Amino acid sequence: MTKRREADIRLLPRFMLALAAAMLVVPASAAEEGAPEAAPGLAVPPHEAIYHASVRGIPVSVGLRLEQQDGDYFQYRSWAEPRGLLGFIRRELTETSLVHIEDGRVVPVSYRKRDEFGDRHSAMRFDPYAGEVHIEYRGSSQTLDWEPGIYDLLSLRLALAHDLARGQLAEVYRVVDDRGRIEEVDVEVAARETIDTPLGKLETVRLEYRSRRRDRLFRLWIAPDMDAALVALEQYEGDSLRGRLNIVEYSRLEPAAP
Repeated sequence: MTKRREADIRLLPRFMLALAAAMLVVPASAAEEGAPEAAPGLAVPPHEAIYHASVRGIPVSVGLRLEQQDGDYFQYRSWAEPRGLLGFIRRELTETSLVHIEDGRVVPVSYRKRDEFGDRHSAMRFDPYAGEVHIEYRGSSQTLDWEPGIYDLLSLRLALAHDLARGQLAEVYRVVDDRGRIEEVDVEVAARETIDTPLGKLETVRLEYRSRRRDRLFRLWIAPDMDAALVALEQYEGDSLRGRLNIVEYSRLEPAAP
């Protein structure tokens, strides 16, 4: 693989940041209708989803898996790796977040990213008692002030889903990245559309998220009748489409035994 191709694949963390705006979003009405069988303490069902994506023309496979751990602890993991003609490259980008449901809200516990393309590994540890988040990135560390309502890139997805399902969606969410930068996230409902997918025609709600810090627009299609799973995503910079993601597989996972 050329250095140019490897540099393009390293854009995956930025592309996957878009998922934080709507992954696992469950409308409040879905919980009332009994659609998803959510795990205790979390208004989102354990599941696994597989997506195909294209980043600057590079075919990529993306996976997302939510599992219940002990009690009200949940692990959410994502991974991305080349596919197709580039599938022989045994490298991947993985992110893992551990969260706790406390007083009805999602509280991040830890976050870890392993980037085998750019050797940009990072980790976060949230300390609610000290009001701090400890960040390690590429061999350096820093400690920032932290308060409930600031999430890592993965726990934000669960917080949005959980709050929507309970009818308590906030107007603004904040996310901290591995460099200690905090960004505000706004999400709005743009339209209802029917789209074709490998899983058939799906009725969706299209959400739009615009980055406040950068000129980036994200369009996300959510299927309320399929556990409100994310089924498609587009990322724009200015008027240019930078990447698209489409669902190819979805399955429920059994909740942990009590």
